[in-house]
Amino acid sequence: MNGNHVEERIRRKMDSRGVDSVAIQGFVRMVNRVRNEHLGYVPLEEVAAPHTEGILEKPADPDQLAEIEERGEALLSKVAVVKLNGGRSTTMDGRIPKGLLEAKDGYSYLEIIIQQMMALRDRRSVDIPLVLMNSFFTHEPTLEVVRRFDLPVLTFIQNQVPRLVEETLEPLDTGTDEDWVPPGHGDVYVSLQRTGLLDRLRRDGIRWAFISNLDNLAACVEPWILGLIEHEGIEFLLEVTDRTRADRKGGTLVVRNHNLDLLEIAMVAPHERDAFMDIERFRVFNTNNVWIDLDALADALDRDSLNLPIIQNHKRVFRQKVIQLETAMGAAVGSFPRARGLRVGRERFFPTKRVADLFVVQSDACILDPMFRLRRNPFRSPDLPFMPRVVFSEGFLESPLRMAERFEKSTTVSLVDAWSLEVSGAVFFERDVKIMGKVKVEARDGQESRIERGAVLKDGTYPQMNCTEDEVKG
Repeated sequence: MNGNHVEERIRRKMDSRGVDSVAIQGFVRMVNRVRNEHLGYVPLEEVAAPHTEGILEKPADPDQLAEIEERGEALLSKVAVVKLNGGRSTTMDGRIPKGLLEAKDGYSYLEIIIQQMMALRDRRSVDIPLVLMNSFFTHEPTLEVVRRFDLPVLTFIQNQVPRLVEETLEPLDTGTDEDWVPPGHGDVYVSLQRTGLLDRLRRDGIRWAFISNLDNLAACVEPWILGLIEHEGIEFLLEVTDRTRADRKGGTLVVRNHNLDLLEIAMVAPHERDAFMDIERFRVFNTNNVWIDLDALADALDRDSLNLPIIQNHKRVFRQKVIQLETAMGAAVGSFPRARGLRVGRERFFPTKRVADLFVVQSDACILDPMFRLRRNPFRSPDLPFMPRVVFSEGFLESPLRMAERFEKSTTVSLVDAWSLEVSGAVFFERDVKIMGKVKVEARDGQESRIERGAVLKDGTYPQMNCTEDEVKG
């Protein structure tokens, strides 16, 4: 199909949705790059793991740490917190915005974030702006929650772009909201500028922004990190943590063309993806916790030097193959000369992408500390993994809204002493079940297995073949 015709159809569709002309032009450029440049994969021979100077560490010397923490505390009035709040929990049913799901102790993700900011205000005696980047799906429900709290919150709606038919790159036209998607969290920078919030924050004396996913409840402002950024003159800081087998598919920090860069698995050819997932070769991965100097960001946007690689996300919508064009927020690391990675511990990374992840967060393996930060339960043995690994088989539990079908009260299942829990088949858990060590629970012969109240399951597969049904239930 003629490229000009496709471009015109994209423009008309986005204009009919009320998308502004700058965003339309930016998306058309992305589509033309995909069509004309035949964007290829990044050969792994072109990248290398970063040297130690590219990735900073938390100071080990107590006096040095205290000094940069004191420096950071003095700068808290110059930082804003930006949370990416556009998600619709697509991997967990997707019927309501992810921020509205109950996350911990009866609070939703959004409510916990607001409580974090209020606790920070009370503890540090400083008003740090909270900025929420919403999508067209989450904006109105978010405002309803925000209005219930005594905390000023700034909001803006990120761009929306059409899904493209894979074969022709024409905009998908089903006449429903399924035609539209947010263009990835890399859109945060342009949307901050487009909505005027970038200029507003700078006029109000805000120098830095800390940006993170709303569902990572462990990602909070840390004065020592802010002090380190100011001391080192860093323009862009990407928090990374040690890669494990569980997150080997996550984006990793690399050196490419003598600059730091973020490499995502979708950017790697299929035959090289096993090498990409080698955790000994590429040892860190992106937490999507970003600190950015707003003056440097404004300069990069003005000079049009913010280069975010395009990610082609292939999906099926109503049985039709489509492409979603997206950009990743962390990929901006390659656009700033004074960019660095910062190796942090797992205590700053608690993502919840699946129902099983949410189940762990809601359990006693985690706590909310007095600052409403999500933390590992201090009673969890240091000999255990940082968090238990929980796997629900397909069909066991697809939505957190249906927990009652599988658990009498899911939050009473104790995981504080668990190494792992795997559940498959028609299993129902009554209250106050305790998991210890490595446990598998499997329904027998397609019939429901019931784990009775107060049961202790330790290091084994249940129901156990050498037990009677009454012994299993007890």
